[in-house]
Formats: sequence, C-alpha cells, structure tokens
Amino acid sequence: MTLSTSKIALFCVWLATVASGLTKTLSPPGQGIGGRVSIGDLILILLIGLSFLMIMRNGGRIRITRHYLSILPIFAIFFISGTFADDQQGAYIELCVHIFAVLFSLALLNLLPEKMDLAFARKLTKALLLGASLLALYGIAVLFVFPHLNPVVGGLAGSFRNTGQAGNYFLVFSTIGLAAILSGLIPRTFLNASMVLTILLALILTGKRASLLGLVIGFLLLLLILMVVSRKSSDARVGSMFVISSIVIGVLVFFVISLSLSTVEGAMWRFEAKFTKSGLENFSTGFYFSNILAGFTAFSDRPILGVGLGNIEGVYHEFEIHSTYVALLATSGVVGFMGYFFFLYHIMRSVFILKWNNEMERFLVFFFPFIVGQAGAWMYTYTVRKREFWITIFLLATFTVIRKQLHKKVNS
Repeated sequence: MTLSTSKIALFCVWLATVASGLTKTLSPPGQGIGGRVSIGDLILILLIGLSFLMIMRNGGRIRITRHYLSILPIFAIFFISGTFADDQQGAYIELCVHIFAVLFSLALLNLLPEKMDLAFARKLTKALLLGASLLALYGIAVLFVFPHLNPVVGGLAGSFRNTGQAGNYFLVFSTIGLAAILSGLIPRTFLNASMVLTILLALILTGKRASLLGLVIGFLLLLLILMVVSRKSSDARVGSMFVISSIVIGVLVFFVISLSLSTVEGAMWRFEAKFTKSGLENFSTGFYFSNILAGFTAFSDRPILGVGLGNIEGVYHEFEIHSTYVALLATSGVVGFMGYFFFLYHIMRSVFILKWNNEMERFLVFFFPFIVGQAGAWMYTYTVRKREFWITIFLLATFTVIRKQLHKKVNS
C-alpha cells in the first residue's frame, strides 16, 4: 500500500462524507433536473468517474462484497413494479436515484488500496468523523450565529434542506463515532472525543424525535451488552465509564438546549410541538400519521409488487412515504419487502460478531446495537437512497475486506 494511494483514498472518503451532507438542490425542489441534483451529487459523480478510471487501470477488476450484491434483488423488483406502474417514467427516474446512491458507495470501495490493515481502518474511520464533524460545526454555527442561513426555523439544518435529513445524517455518524471511541478503534484523545461530541450535539439540536429515539435505543442495547451480557471485566469498566460520560454529556446538553430555546427563533415552538404531552397527543392528526396511512392505502391497491417508485407523491399523499418499511410495502409490495429483509440480513450479519481479535472487530460488536437502534428510526425516515446510509454500508464492506485480508495473513 503506497502512501500516496492511501492518502488519496482517505481524502475521497472525507470528501464523500462532506458531499453527502450538501443536500440543497441547484434549483427549488420540483423544478426540473436542478430540483433533484445537489452540489454534493456533483462531487459524488466526480468520485464515481475517478473510481471508473481506477477500475480500468486495474484491468477492469471490480471490488464488491455481499453488501452490494444483496441489494440487487430489490432493484430488480423496483424495475418490475415500475413496469406495471401508472407513471413508468417517474418509477425509472427514482430507480436511477437509488442506483446512484449505491454506485457512489461502491466507487469509494474501489478507490481504496489493494492491501489494507488495522491502521488503515482507524484512519478511514477518523476521515468519516472529520467530515461529519465539519458539517456539525457548520450547522451549530449557523443555528446560533447566522440563523438567516438556516433553511428551517427552530432546529439545526445547516447544509441540509431540512432537520429530518440532518437528524438522520448525524445519527449515523454519531453512532459510528461512539462505537469507534468506546471500542478503542480510534484513540480516546481530546480531538476524537470533541469530534464525536460535536456530531452528537448537532444531532440533538435537530430536535428530530425518530433520530433521537434511535440513538437512545442503541445506547441502552450497548449498555445491556457491556454490563450484563458480556462477562469481561474490561467491558463492565467501559460500561461504567459510558454511564458517567452520559451524565456529564447530559448536563452539557441540558445547558445547550436551554440556551437554544431562549436564543434561537422558533426553537421553543418546535420543542413544544414535538416533545410536550400535547404535541405527542396530536400525532394521530399530524403529518407522519397521514403519510404512513397513505402508504398502507397504496399497498392495499397493489399488495404484491406495489405501485412503483415515484408513484406515491401527488397520488396518495402530498409527499413520498417517509417510513422505510411502509414505503417499501407501498412501492414494491410484499415481494420487495421480503427482498429488503434479505438485504438487511446480510448487513446485520456483517456486524453480528460473537468474538473479536482486534479493535476493528470490537468496533463491529459495539456498532451492532447502534445499527439496531437506527433500524428503529427507519420507521420514520426512508433510508434506502440516503447517502449516509450507503456510507455506512461502505464502511462495513471495507471492514469485511480488511477482516478477510487479516485472516488470510494469519492463516498463511
């Protein structure tokens, strides 16, 4: 592994992480192709092109793992359901958007050096966290210092079009950061801890209930593993440190939220609408309930193959279905829903490790409860085409490749 190749690959990963958080479109949403393409997408297209050149340079050999192969049945079902959809063109355009998200993730995998080790896994994880923390810092600065640049009122959005996109993005990278620090994959230095804390703070300031719930579920499951399931005294110590750190962070977050409620315009309104008793009681008359109900209505119309991608908005609801599970039922039917769980099985399988030989494998053990928590949050957000979701898949695929290389080295 040459130093130059390694550095270029890490820079591309960092750039992709930043680009995935630049979701503001070139034109207002709904106005032509510019309403679907963002500045971040243009950067990702360049990375796909660079990867294509690298593949050609290597004789056309494509590095691919089961993470990417297992998504192919879903795309096949999307294509078939689009064939029978009322709006075939819309279905195929939306399918291309999904394929693009997978292509840029696969492109990153093929930009990596041929030989990788544990040290490279650490650098790769830090590159991801550095990119995400940069966007988190920008979002926090905009929220408190330059509120006129914030796309929405009352919550952190920063470089994203809305708080929902920001919440899901920061949920992904805060869980990666927490698992990396607690497992020892990256050193517990002030810089690394600051990056994770910044991303975590940005997540909390988005005020997205689904993302926060996903984080809490991951926290509790990890704590259960550390304090109860694992019999190692070192894990019990990490769990105790985890609890103490959570208390300290909780106090800090309390003061930050209190500051935002009193200084950020619309923050108090957003808090009362989402986290007070009356706000929770109004859920049945709110957006998500009607959105999910529209998904089940579409599913009842075509339960086998669904109504097709891009055939929800303007027909069954004002917007596309936000829930991953309900959206898949609505757009691809029972067949697509089963294909998704075939894909999800392979993803969970790559992080479900009963024992580990190094810090990278220990990271996967720690990341498993967090990705389970994310799966709970997917009930309220559509992740299949989200850039940060496919960066997670890229990370898991990369660690799978490194694990195989390390095992071959040990066996030889």
